[in-house]
Amino acid sequence: MSTNSPLSPPPDGSTAPLYELAFIKKCHLLIIRGYETLNLPSLHESQETEITGELVKAIKQFLESDSAPAWTARFFVADDPPHDTPGKLGKGRRRVDIEFERGQHGSRPRIHFEAKRLYRSDSVSEYLGDKGLRLFVLGVYAPKQEVGGMLGYVQQGEPAAWIERIRDALTATPAHYAFRLPPGLVQTVLTPALDTTHVSHHDRRALGRPIAIYHTLLRL
Repeated sequence: MSTNSPLSPPPDGSTAPLYELAFIKKCHLLIIRGYETLNLPSLHESQETEITGELVKAIKQFLESDSAPAWTARFFVADDPPHDTPGKLGKGRRRVDIEFERGQHGSRPRIHFEAKRLYRSDSVSEYLGDKGLRLFVLGVYAPKQEVGGMLGYVQQGEPAAWIERIRDALTATPAHYAFRLPPGLVQTVLTPALDTTHVSHHDRRALGRPIAIYHTLLRL
């Protein structure tokens, strides 16, 4: 399968995401560092919120450990933080599953992740639906950003098979997901320890801002 740089311009010449590739890579490196310490058998039948909570807890433990590299001092991760939503205040605000933030003066780079379990026949519909990927496509999540992330917790089957099902669903109704064909769903290696990440590009014409979504599947 072809591999493409997620920040290179798509074949149609439209604007590529402006996030620094180093930031994206480091966020995914933190995900894999947290994942490597999880008690996977205990999470094989757990709910998404439980898995996400354990993953974020493990990432925080890594960030605060003596073995963490110096660059982690500027990285922050949050589990289920409220997301600014027009017309909604307080508890009425939507809550994104995971948010990474890098500390710096002025506007801070952020990336939001939505997580879904992959374990039954309708899991792809949930993963891509109005409570999954389409939250990014519709601009509910990351309306001012050009990068987002999807995490798939694989509790049944193989990650490669789920990627093919996700690709088939996106390709079958590309307009529903504002999905660019080409390039389609393309494998990208952000860190050698994580070879299950793919990237898809989506046009959000109503926002005037496209978005690249990184899909990472984690076997439980």
